[in-house]
Amino acid sequence: MYIDSLKGTVEYQKFEEYKEIISAMILSGAENEIHIYAAECDDNMDEEDPATLSILVKDGQTVVNYFSVGNETLFASVGDMEKDGNLEWKIGSETYSATQYQLISLEKALECALQFFASQEKPDCIEWEEL
Repeated sequence: MYIDSLKGTVEYQKFEEYKEIISAMILSGAENEIHIYAAECDDNMDEEDPATLSILVKDGQTVVNYFSVGNETLFASVGDMEKDGNLEWKIGSETYSATQYQLISLEKALECALQFFASQEKPDCIEWEEL
């Protein structure tokens, strides 16, 4: 499994090592853009891309996106539907937009990352909306 973050890309073969690293990255709450995938890929979005879990972390909050194989479908996390409004995060050199109701806890984002390691399917531990 590959973890691509603001610190670079590293491959993890063993679950325990992956769990230790991804837990530290997410639970720190520190600003990060994390992409998790099972096969090497390039920056061009095409039909050969593996399923990818994307986790944006900022100020102790997260937004999670799931991209299916070949980027055929895209899903965003759903947190508290009562939250209204949009947010804009600058993470590294990129700016990201999301809606407030897409925010989920650090712990839920970690649960998604751990489930994703096993199957590379959309995790079932949170609610999703298709984009």
